[in-house]
Amino acid sequence: DTSTGEIIFEADLTVTLAEYKRGLFYGKGYVNCGRIAKGYIGVGQEFFDELEVNDYLIEPEDAFFGLPIRSLDDHKYSAGKVLTIAGSGLLPGASFFTANSALKAGAGASILAFPNSIKSLAQNKLDGAIVQPYDDKGKEYLSSENIDELKERINWADVIAIGPGLGRETETGKAVIEILKRFVNKKFVIDADAVCALGGGKYKRVNLKEKVLTPHHKEFADLVGIKINELQNNILSVGKEFVKKTGAYLVLKGAPTIIFTPLGDVYINSSGNPGMAKFGTGDVLTGVMAGIISQNDKMEESIFTSVYLHGLTADLLLEKKTDLGITASDIMEHIPNAIKFLEDSIIQSS
Repeated sequence: DTSTGEIIFEADLTVTLAEYKRGLFYGKGYVNCGRIAKGYIGVGQEFFDELEVNDYLIEPEDAFFGLPIRSLDDHKYSAGKVLTIAGSGLLPGASFFTANSALKAGAGASILAFPNSIKSLAQNKLDGAIVQPYDDKGKEYLSSENIDELKERINWADVIAIGPGLGRETETGKAVIEILKRFVNKKFVIDADAVCALGGGKYKRVNLKEKVLTPHHKEFADLVGIKINELQNNILSVGKEFVKKTGAYLVLKGAPTIIFTPLGDVYINSSGNPGMAKFGTGDVLTGVMAGIISQNDKMEESIFTSVYLHGLTADLLLEKKTDLGITASDIMEHIPNAIKFLEDSIIQSS
């Protein structure tokens, strides 16, 4: 079914006539259609230009035009400032992926807010990012009493990435909600444990307008209080309803990743491969997204460019290794190469 993705059999090749169909990228269609080719049957582009649609496939040209452009007189603080509030004694590594990836995506300054009692873990893990330790009093996690200590850095940042490896302590969850309440006018990329802190209806306590949430399917199902199979069977309607109510941008990570905007538009990512199904890859995406948003006033374009670039990096790695061997570190280190590849390929084809 080209509208829903319901499918009768598994194909090696699917030829779609005139234009791509929604069902090729949702549900079972994405998994079972095999390689997708577009066949020409004489229908011109002018026909599609007249249609009112709000579902879009992210293609290379779209991502290219969302890339930040540096000015000749830019310096590190004008080229994007990212604060990452992430990491805990239980899961310190996620924070390093996020803080480093913001720089790989072009941010000029990246600071990691990290528990003071374990700050030694960050030594030799940060490539250009710096640590802003906060006094966790030996707890090894964030709590509300640290917010005043971080206030100056939160106000300093163009974008705050919050959540990766932050932990799910009750005190940490309360701190996440308080930060979102107190700094309502700041740009946030909310991921992982910060998304979980908003579960059980707690997201209704904060203003999520213009904030970016990046959950995977299970995290989002828990957030809105439904079972995961109910979400997957109604993924479009549930996603659209959430962003309509909250005014947030929803980046629903999966195969494929789907982006929902407050205006009702839906963007389906066309890059990426199964090698991305590894610990840490989502933390890299959070950093890439925070880095690109910090350099760009166009939120929507920044989001879908980040998602496409993240997947493109993994696709380019297939030239050197199988998808079984791709790691989050591989993706993080090769983000600049993917940006260069995207720029060169679009410029050469124009």
